[in-house]
Amino acid sequence: MRFLKLRVTGALLAAALGCGPAAPAALSAPIRAAAEGGLLTLDASRPLAPVETGYLKMGGRNPAGTELGVNSRYLTRDGRPWIPVMGEFQYARYPRGQWDEELEKMKAGGVTVVATYVFWIYHEETEGKFDWSGDRDLAHFVDLCAKHGLYCVARIGPWDHGEVRNGGFPDWLLAKCGKAVRQDAEPYLTYVRRYYGEVARQLRGRLWKDGGPVIGIQLDNELRNPGHLLTLKRIAVGLGLDVPYYTMTGWDRAQVPPGGELLPLFGGYPDGFWISGVADWDRNGRKQYFFGLERDDSIVGEDLKKKPGAPDTSWLSHYPYGACEIGGGMEVSYRRRPVLGADDVAAEALTKLGSGSNLQGYYVYQGGADKIGSLSPLNETRATGYPNDMPEISYDFQAPLGEYGQRRPSYGALRIQHLFLADFGALLAPLPAVLPAVRPASLDDHATLRWSLRSDGRHGFLFVNNYQHLDPLPAHDEVRFQLHLADGDLTLPRAPIRIRPGAYFLWPVHFPVGGADLVYATAQPLCRVGNCWVFFAQPGIPAEFVFDPATLAPGAPARRSGLEPGAGALFRVAARDGTEAQVLLLTAQQAAQAWKARLWGQERLFLSEDGLLFEGDRLRVQSRRWNMSFSAWPAPALALHHSPDGLFTRFAAFARPAAVEVHWRRTDPAGEAPPVRVDAQRAAYAPDDATFDASAGTWHVDVPADALKGGRQVYLSVDYAGDIARAYVGDQLVDDDFFSGRTWEIGLRRFAPQVGEKGLTLKILPLRQGAPIYLAPGKLPASFQDGQAIGIGAIYASPEYETVVAGPGPSPSGK
Repeated sequence: MRFLKLRVTGALLAAALGCGPAAPAALSAPIRAAAEGGLLTLDASRPLAPVETGYLKMGGRNPAGTELGVNSRYLTRDGRPWIPVMGEFQYARYPRGQWDEELEKMKAGGVTVVATYVFWIYHEETEGKFDWSGDRDLAHFVDLCAKHGLYCVARIGPWDHGEVRNGGFPDWLLAKCGKAVRQDAEPYLTYVRRYYGEVARQLRGRLWKDGGPVIGIQLDNELRNPGHLLTLKRIAVGLGLDVPYYTMTGWDRAQVPPGGELLPLFGGYPDGFWISGVADWDRNGRKQYFFGLERDDSIVGEDLKKKPGAPDTSWLSHYPYGACEIGGGMEVSYRRRPVLGADDVAAEALTKLGSGSNLQGYYVYQGGADKIGSLSPLNETRATGYPNDMPEISYDFQAPLGEYGQRRPSYGALRIQHLFLADFGALLAPLPAVLPAVRPASLDDHATLRWSLRSDGRHGFLFVNNYQHLDPLPAHDEVRFQLHLADGDLTLPRAPIRIRPGAYFLWPVHFPVGGADLVYATAQPLCRVGNCWVFFAQPGIPAEFVFDPATLAPGAPARRSGLEPGAGALFRVAARDGTEAQVLLLTAQQAAQAWKARLWGQERLFLSEDGLLFEGDRLRVQSRRWNMSFSAWPAPALALHHSPDGLFTRFAAFARPAAVEVHWRRTDPAGEAPPVRVDAQRAAYAPDDATFDASAGTWHVDVPADALKGGRQVYLSVDYAGDIARAYVGDQLVDDDFFSGRTWEIGLRRFAPQVGEKGLTLKILPLRQGAPIYLAPGKLPASFQDGQAIGIGAIYASPEYETVVAGPGPSPSGK
């Protein structure tokens, strides 16, 4: 039996991950604490260091009296601890007419703050001619955030990166300033003042102090020039951009200006398109799946021990741990094309929480598409002096919400955590992260269980992660934990458990359930609905709930176990203070289908594998299935076919079936793919347009003219092999794709009605065998002929259906 003992010490609360003793590398037991009877020990009995207030010069009150603040450990809202969920949605990369719906999706997914880059080149491509119209209308986008009750953080640069041409700098600016940019130099600062002034005009009346949703401004991006960052802040404030929070990116050993002027935010990605080499995935991306106290790319074991000359990071004790770029997915570049799935994203996000993050920010949460400017394409290319060739149009990023608004599996996987943070984040935020003394010795250590505790010495949440991108971890058998808390040792669970490969979860410790104290549960808290606390069970781990008998009514059982999770798995908890609560235990699959909203007069929990949008007093159900359904609890009286589903009532939400048949044919064969050009480091260059046109094969897709009637979305799926694929409506390039082994999906509604009149032309460049391009394991084309791969296996269309349920009363409408 593996027996883990956690003894949380106050001294270790502020220590870096590498400060504690690492397990001897020679030990090979799956969990080294079990070797020769050894125990992992940390001590939580000592008082925590006090929270520091007053150092950070941030915060603010809006006209309604709501006050935002921050201290050294967490953000606050009206004085209460607050863990926001921030998702990046770059408005200029998405059609204005669909912003409203995508913001609804973000809110339904649990996002509370929308971050958005403001790309200078999108708004002043030609010097002196600012364009804030159409898809570039920042003011309207912020107004829609306010409409949906979402906060906003504007990342105004001047330099953003974001894989945009010149990092967002207009060409004319570089022509006039040369290399004297991103520093206190003229004429650069003069142009920055003018640009910031235009941004300020767009945000006038929309800042937090005015009753608007803009609570934060990020200044520049990935800049190691603290003096210049303060100059940018002074310019912004002088122009009226006065907000509660000013942020900067803190990774890559950034230098943070002293005095609490800026809040450094961090992030991390399991893999990246910018990484050199094609033989393997990013080994260092493994760091994202280890718990650690170092915010800048957490590593484990020896790699994190301070080396001579390492910069002092003691200043971080003044700042809460927050993230603005947890990888919501990953874009592909020409030379490197990683593939990320739901677990890649959600396991990393949970690990950040278990490492102490108190602001969960994703880059990106909503995918998009680049514009083609009036003077040039607006994507990053090596021809413009940047290190990557990006797709000219697509910026899908494999995000939870895709380039065309597709809901990805990661959307549901993250929503689980966001529901937890919405209801229980105030309990988690004050708790620092602590680590066992025995932990993985290196990035290659698969044997030692990865886990952490966030605790104040009594209350806490235990985090476990046994998942890693592209590198399966083994099961851990006979696992128990012992936590040494201020009031004594706590051993859990009652019987040893098996932690399966790929599992990641959190468990509560001394968790309030109504008036009762839940000492621990081997199930994950999901949310709260009224007086019901909702949990879900991990596959293969029996759910056990243990309450403190001193907090229960006489005769109430202190231990609940053997409960089969499901929509009807409910028990009651009677507390000594006379209150009564309920506990509902769902399955993990149901948790991934859970939605929560105040609708039709009260708070309700929904279960649906279809997409739900909560729009005032209307429920919109969206799916690629015509026979949609959802379960609700408490159940409303709806004029829909319904049936019992445990505590829930399941409602059928049918739409009229409308199959869309597309016909496609090859019109021109492909030529021979030319050799891929590389630089001295063997990094591949994307072919130019002339090379692409000379070698690409061509297919034409006929789309029924009535397929998109009524504004319906139709997704065209293209299963192909090749190197680069481009889609045209007539002569206009509308989308592109660097082959990564994933199905290329195009939302046709964006190109109506022309796509119904002209169809879609697809051009595909063959992929040369052995090309120096990274493709994820298992993603190479199935076969090569004459040294190259080219062809389309299937093209099919999937309409998206929608049913609008207006609440008790008449039958819903559907399309």
